[in-house]
This record gives sequence, C-alpha cells and structure tokens, in this order.
Amino acid sequence: MREYELVYILQADLDDATTDGIVENIETLIKNSNGEIDKVDRWGKRKLAYPIRKMNEGYYVCVNFKCEPDEVANLKRSLGYNENVLRYIIVKKA
Repeated sequence: MREYELVYILQADLDDATTDGIVENIETLIKNSNGEIDKVDRWGKRKLAYPIRKMNEGYYVCVNFKCEPDEVANLKRSLGYNENVLRYIIVKKA
C-alpha cells in the first residue's frame, strides 16, 4: 500500500448536513477500495484563487490515506462524477 493525500473543494453554498454526507461518502469510497484513512482535516470555507463555476468560495477537505495504486483511478472517477466537488487532487506521498 502507498500513502496518498487527497485535497478536494466542495461547493460552499451547501448546508452542513449535505457537506458532512459528502465527506462521509468519500471516506466510504476509500474504505470500500481496501484503503485505510489516517487523517481527515477539514479546512472549512476559503476564498478561491479564481472563480470556478461562478463561485468565489469553496469548502476545503484534506484526507491522508493508504491505498493500492490501482484503486486510485476508481477514486478519481468517482470524484469526477460528483457535481458538488469543484476540484480535487490526489498526490502520492514520498
């Protein structure tokens, strides 16, 4: 297993229950792909560097996890299908 860091930005206009549900859903995706979550860090609402889909703010979440390299492609696909996720990046830790 390799260590990865996932940072994603959710729409800022979502209510707390919806935001919590999306974060839990992404955690479940990682766990279902035989991954281990080390840490979930919610950075909260922040101003975006540039507008994305006419939005100036986003809700940032950082997840440190361990997973097999093959499962990362499935996670990327799932994040791309979720319309509440504005941007995401998955980085392999050294």
